[in-house]
Amino acid sequence: MKPFSLLLLSIISSQFLLAQTAATKQKSAPPAWGHYKKLQQLSAAPQPGEEATDQRRFDLSPLHKQVTDLSATEVLGLGRIRKPFYLNGTEQFSVTPPPANSSEQTKAELIFLRQLQQRRSEEDIRASKYYATIFYRTSLLPADADYARMQRNLFHIGRSIGTWFNADSLPLTAKLAANVWKDAEFLIWKYKNYFLRIRPGKLDTTIKYLEETPWAAYPSGHATNSYVNAYLFSALIPEFESFFLKDAYDMAHSREILGVHYPSDSESGRLLAYDLIQRLMKNEQFQKDFAAAKAEIKQIKNTKGF
Repeated sequence: MKPFSLLLLSIISSQFLLAQTAATKQKSAPPAWGHYKKLQQLSAAPQPGEEATDQRRFDLSPLHKQVTDLSATEVLGLGRIRKPFYLNGTEQFSVTPPPANSSEQTKAELIFLRQLQQRRSEEDIRASKYYATIFYRTSLLPADADYARMQRNLFHIGRSIGTWFNADSLPLTAKLAANVWKDAEFLIWKYKNYFLRIRPGKLDTTIKYLEETPWAAYPSGHATNSYVNAYLFSALIPEFESFFLKDAYDMAHSREILGVHYPSDSESGRLLAYDLIQRLMKNEQFQKDFAAAKAEIKQIKNTKGF
């Protein structure tokens, strides 16, 4: 082989390796905004002399099992064993511990929730209670009575981009989203049962929560799952990213309106969701299912002429 050909081959090989490295390098999560950004700038450290407050944790019931090893491959959450789908369960995620109960940040978050409680309207409450019913049951079977509703729930994030965006039109996309929810669910219960963060109303009894939540607070499950869908769908259909993120923000904030989550629970869920989707992009089986969903979406968009 001639020297020039060897040089050209070397350059092409180097560029390919650089491209591969860039493709596998994890991007940083989009920064926080609004009240999330403001609150997280406060100290999350415990305050001296408030050790008793900082020791308060969610009391596990028989429906839950405390997680002491974050490399566990299954967790018990709400009476059911949860296992991942694409992940193997041993992956490590950089989930920041919640702010201490006595910290400046938690105290400011409690003030924020009290103020939110004072000004929440009847429509805020109605919408937030409705959002509380939006979830996906990962043990779902087609013969189950709530199968159709659960399939609709998979597309709650992004529902405003068109009537074509649904499980009937996009069965492969629905299957992908449902599988990803299994990974998200596994991580949510793992970290909830590891951090055991107490609910806001237990630290401040003036905060009247409008929903029973017999599990730990951090991270928020609704926020995590909603942002998982938002980041997944944004990767599939980038032009609608703003719609997906707005829907996920509304879902996360609705948990604060109901008084059941601190803002840092919501923000932790967003960051965990972003990290999860970035990790899955490197998973071989996920890549195949993602490509099939993207082709399915492209086909229906071509059919509809946009």
